[in-house]
Amino acid sequence: MRRKSQAALEYLVTYGWALIAIIIIMAVLWYLGLFNPTQFSNPAGKECGGFSTIQCIDYTTTGGNAISIVFGNAAGANIQSVNATLKGITVSCASIVQSDGRFTCSFNATSYSDKETIPVEIVYASSLSSLVHNETGFVKAFT
Repeated sequence: MRRKSQAALEYLVTYGWALIAIIIIMAVLWYLGLFNPTQFSNPAGKECGGFSTIQCIDYTTTGGNAISIVFGNAAGANIQSVNATLKGITVSCASIVQSDGRFTCSFNATSYSDKETIPVEIVYASSLSSLVHNETGFVKAFT
């Protein structure tokens, strides 16, 4: 009987060490970012974000002097009087944006360098309360 219990204990200990090794390997891979799908879906280094109720959907830069950004309304209600400021240039993007709608802000005559993180400020009013909201995010320029 003693020999069988020793074999069972050795069996469980061996699988325990294997399980610990697998957990450590998975933790290292997670720490290195291999489980982050955005790392693989963005090969050009495009980054845009930092907003809370406004979503940055996509953007494009052209020749170091123009940026167009497509935003989405995730506020859960219509928003109005949407203005955006990028590098001191303020543009009017939309007068009314439906809930879950999209709008585009285009900036001309801006100068930026490759891979520069550019802050973007969005100012809008809620159609429910008419209160003015400010949100700040960023785009990462690329050429």
